[in-house]
Amino acid sequence: MNTPVKTILRLSVGAVLIAGLGACANTPPAPMSNSPLTGPVNTGTYPHFTPDPKGETTQFTPEEKEALRSRTTAAKNSQVGPSSDPAVAARRQAEMQLLKKQQAEDLKAIEGKL
Repeated sequence: MNTPVKTILRLSVGAVLIAGLGACANTPPAPMSNSPLTGPVNTGTYPHFTPDPKGETTQFTPEEKEALRSRTTAAKNSQVGPSSDPAVAARRQAEMQLLKKQQAEDLKAIEGKL
């Protein structure tokens, strides 16, 4: 290589380094530095970002409320079964215990352990 090519390469490398260091020296401007407002402005009101919520349906009238309550009570009372009566529940539990004992005896007979 002759001297002018080496000099051009050195100068180009130097230019790239100077440009890279110059880019690091630049700091971004402060946010909102070009804004005419210097800070928060007290307008005396709160910001309002969303509209006021509205009811999606009409409200129950007292008569509708009582009708719904009576239908619910009637449906609840129609579902009353044997588990609601303690005597019936105790009888069913005794039947289940007897059935369990009979099945255990049948199992022993099947396995030949009786």
